[in-house]
This record gives sequence, structure tokens and C-alpha cells, in this order.
Amino acid sequence: MPDKEISFDHLKELLLLLCRYPFEISNKMQLLKLLGEVRDWNNLVELINAHGIIALAAYNIREAGLEKLLPEKAMNALDNGRMQSMVRNTWLTERWKEVNTILTEAGIKHVLLKGMALEHTLYGAKGLRQMTDTDILVKHEDALKTWYLLKKEGFSQGLIKSPLFKRIIVNIGEHLPQLSKNGYAIEIHHRLYNPKKLNGRNFYNPIDETEEILVGETKALILSKEEQMRHLINHFEKHALGGDQQLRSYADIILLGRESAISFSDQHILIPSQNVKPEYLKTSYKAGVLSIPPKLRWRFVIGDIFPTLKWMKTRYKCGAFKAIFHYPPRVGKILWLIGGKT
Repeated sequence: MPDKEISFDHLKELLLLLCRYPFEISNKMQLLKLLGEVRDWNNLVELINAHGIIALAAYNIREAGLEKLLPEKAMNALDNGRMQSMVRNTWLTERWKEVNTILTEAGIKHVLLKGMALEHTLYGAKGLRQMTDTDILVKHEDALKTWYLLKKEGFSQGLIKSPLFKRIIVNIGEHLPQLSKNGYAIEIHHRLYNPKKLNGRNFYNPIDETEEILVGETKALILSKEEQMRHLINHFEKHALGGDQQLRSYADIILLGRESAISFSDQHILIPSQNVKPEYLKTSYKAGVLSIPPKLRWRFVIGDIFPTLKWMKTRYKCGAFKAIFHYPPRVGKILWLIGGKT
């Protein structure tokens, strides 16, 4: 608990009010009351930041005219967070425009997902939707072409864990390994949603069900509101399965008008990321394995047990000799992850 004076229920209510957009004047008096109960502002600001809503919190407090209620240091931290988000979003947008030019000239259709799509539509391009990278959706058959094209243009990926992964790279998860260039990261999605939720289809890609928007003066495509909502809910549930629940993602779904579609766990209010807990590790890993076509799962599991020596040296921050001794424990760990009940 970040504050001994404010109850957990009031803390949760405060955080939910601070992640709302746009500001509603009807919330001002309750926001005033809840902010008045806060004593440990340092911890509260840290918690707000951990949930990825520091820009939204600064916005709502200033829109309510309650900035004088906060200690100067706390309000400055929120304002600085909002400014940093605005600057970063502007930078991310300019980097995406460069990618857009590359893909357009190659005749590859792509759709903006999640943060970039929301920032330039529902959040009004004010830096309120905090982002760290760009997510795009391409046709399934264009995924590898897009990935290699960007690599040709100077983007690079992290270490591939195993040569076995290279042969099933489009079957592991919903997107290819993240690419980066000069600090800019992009993820290329080739499918959306859990196949089990869509009548057993191998993948679902609504790239042809899109709407056109302007990002500055550049044309861009986003999913229809219905498809965008499906994706955001699935994305939230997937991360919740792995122990991560941020109010940033929850706020997106509220903004699209589907607050009742999901619930936010009380246990994640104080600690948004709990993905190191055993139960979440097992659940997330097993879900990942089961999402791979049955005949290819053995490649993934064996590749995970026996990664390349180069990957092991990087993972365990040691030399080749010491890295070898980390292989046997991996066998037990992987068998533990895929076996038994969660």
C-alpha cells in the first residue's frame, strides 16, 4: 500500500478516475476528496507511473483545476511524465512515417494497432496514450516479407533463441520478433486473437476491415471500432494471463465504451506486473505452447530447452564454459512449466 492514510478501495477509485479520458466535470468533487486523503505522494506517483498512466493523471488533475492540491514535487513529476510522453509519441510517430514510406513503396498494406492507433484518434494526439513501440498488422503472407524488408533497411532483431525457431517463426505468437533501429522498436503482427475463440480458425487477420485516418498529413489505416475492441480485450486478457495488468490498457477499453467487457484484478492495483510468480509463468508458457500448431510444438519446446550457446551466454551473463552448466536446469524448468496443473 503506497499510503497509510488512504484505504485500498479509495486508492483503486482514485487510480480509476485518474486514467479516465476525457475529463468529466462530474468527477471533480470525488477526485478532490480522494486526492485529499493522500499523504505519501512519492509512492503514489511511482504507482501511477508503473500503471503507464502518468500523462493521463497529470491531464485529469489539471483539467479539474486541482494541481495546487498536490505538493509541487509530485505535480512536477506528473507534468514531466506527460511532457516526456508527448515528446516520445511525436518521435515514435515520425519514425513510423519512415516505416510507412518503406512499406507503401513495396506495396505492403499495414494497419496501426493499439497505442499508435488510439493516440491519433480517441486520445487526440496529445501524448496521453503512453507508448514504447509501434505495433502494425500485415497480411499473414506478407509478414516475413515485411520483416526481412525492414531488416534490409537497417532494422535488427535480438538473438534468436534457437535455429529451430527460425523455421516456425510465424507460428510462435501473434507477431514476429521485435525489430529495432536507433532506439525505435516495431512489432509486426500477422494475426489477432486467440484462435480458440474464433471457431478453431488457425489465425484471424481483419486487415481488410479497416478505416482510414490522418496522422498529421499522412494517411494511415486502423481497425474498425469493433475489431479494435476485440483486439484490445484479447490483448488485455493475454497479459492478465501472464500476470500483467496495467491501467493503461484498461483505460483504452473504457475509452472505447466497453468497461463491462473485462474486470481489473484488485491484486494488480498495487503491483501491476506479477509475471515472475510461478502460477503466471506456468499459465503463460502453456498458453504459448498450445497456440502453436500441434505438429510444430516439439520444435518450440526443444529449441527452448537447448538454445544456442550465444543466447545462453547473453541470458546468463557468463562465458561459454559456465553457460554449459545452465543447460541441465533448463530441462527441469521447461518440464515444470508444461507439466501438471497451474
